[in-house]
Amino acid sequence: MENAEHIGKYVVIRALGQGGEGCVCLARDEDLQRLVAIKKMNRTEQDGEEEKRLMKEADFLQQLRHPMLPVVYDLLWEDAWYLVMEYIQGTNLHDYIERNGAVQEEQACVWAEQLLDILLYLHTRKTPVIYRDMKPNNIMVCPDGRLKLVDFGAAYRRSFGGEPERGMAATPGFSAPEQLGYRGMSEHGERMKTREMQHERQRPYADERSDIYAFGKVMYYIVTGADPAKHPYASLPIRDYQPLLSDRLERLIRKCIRDNPRERYQVVSEIRRDLDKCKRGRHRLRRKSFIRVIEKQVWLTEG
Repeated sequence: MENAEHIGKYVVIRALGQGGEGCVCLARDEDLQRLVAIKKMNRTEQDGEEEKRLMKEADFLQQLRHPMLPVVYDLLWEDAWYLVMEYIQGTNLHDYIERNGAVQEEQACVWAEQLLDILLYLHTRKTPVIYRDMKPNNIMVCPDGRLKLVDFGAAYRRSFGGEPERGMAATPGFSAPEQLGYRGMSEHGERMKTREMQHERQRPYADERSDIYAFGKVMYYIVTGADPAKHPYASLPIRDYQPLLSDRLERLIRKCIRDNPRERYQVVSEIRRDLDKCKRGRHRLRRKSFIRVIEKQVWLTEG
């Protein structure tokens, strides 16, 4: 794909990235004179099944209409299947945080509201959509500061009581324990009591609460600048990084990322309610905690 000059009516400009399902490049639509992102899908031995899956994914994406989602323009065949989508300008959230560090609470609340808005849209469709792979690399920060969610290869429409159509997506540090096949956690968020039950019920699964967990880990990354996928960040509390964070926002994030799904927020609307409270009281600081952190830093410097 990198060496190709044309894909149908699209002129390839440069590669944008590589994912598990294929590579993505930036191209120009010669007819409409607009930039597009073209995703080349990896081929499999089951070409017939692959074609059905891609057609279904393209149809699925074209049904989604939200300001935070890229528009799907086309699906075409050349030497492989290519999915043509709206090109989202900006940088992914991971690179943004790595370059600029953690954001202030006011901005974190703005981004949280945007992420919750898209999750609410997906989860409350007639057939709920579980994104399954919310992580900084799949979130774009646009030039105007707004966020957009990209890469829907892992998403699936939830059929109650059914199974996802493809293998479970999981990103260490951001995916919920149940998506990683956490040993001893049932589909109802209950700990298994016997070894036999644990062995029988450790199959990975995902539901709306799994997306809520990933949202919480993304927020952890936004307010701390610490990647929860890297040791020892995953085990350190938010307060160690951000002593000025309000109690309410810290509690909100901590509730989202509890291991047991039953102890998390159950629906996005509950998080939005508590986020509104955070926004109203975001100027309140934990002064004593902040002073302790400063004293500790002074002590370490003098020592």
